[in-house]
Amino acid sequence: MYTIYQVEYNDTLDSIARKTNTTKDNIKNINGFNDDSDLIVGGLIIVPKMGEQLFETYRVKQGDSIYSIAKMYGVDPTTLLMLNGLDKDDYIHPNQEIMVPSGNVTVYVTKNGDTLNAIINNLGVDANTFNRENERIFVLEDQLVVHKKEINN
Repeated sequence: MYTIYQVEYNDTLDSIARKTNTTKDNIKNINGFNDDSDLIVGGLIIVPKMGEQLFETYRVKQGDSIYSIAKMYGVDPTTLLMLNGLDKDDYIHPNQEIMVPSGNVTVYVTKNGDTLNAIINNLGVDANTFNRENERIFVLEDQLVVHKKEINN
């Protein structure tokens, strides 16, 4: 899902992206950064765990919208916005990279009043699998929960 990275001396968004197997745009979007000047040595930033193949990047094409991309990947547009650190009024532009769930991943963003049972039912997974996949769930509003589906051959 996500991991915390501590910024080191001489780090840039590009170097952090290479170290963590993600993209510069993903790091910028998730953390609300504009450029390298937003990095503070010793500061903590959020990076997606791309190596686990829970997410992939999608390069925006002319005419794309958050709604059309969300529909293409079978995810709620609000979830896609949150996943990329975007607001509903933000524009996306051609060649921008955004993070989308992999084909075998279901994502859910918790809502006020959710219970653990409701989340498990929404994801369609049993409690043991859910607990294995999500180390820390506090059932707080706007928390991203991920379920990686088994692939049967």
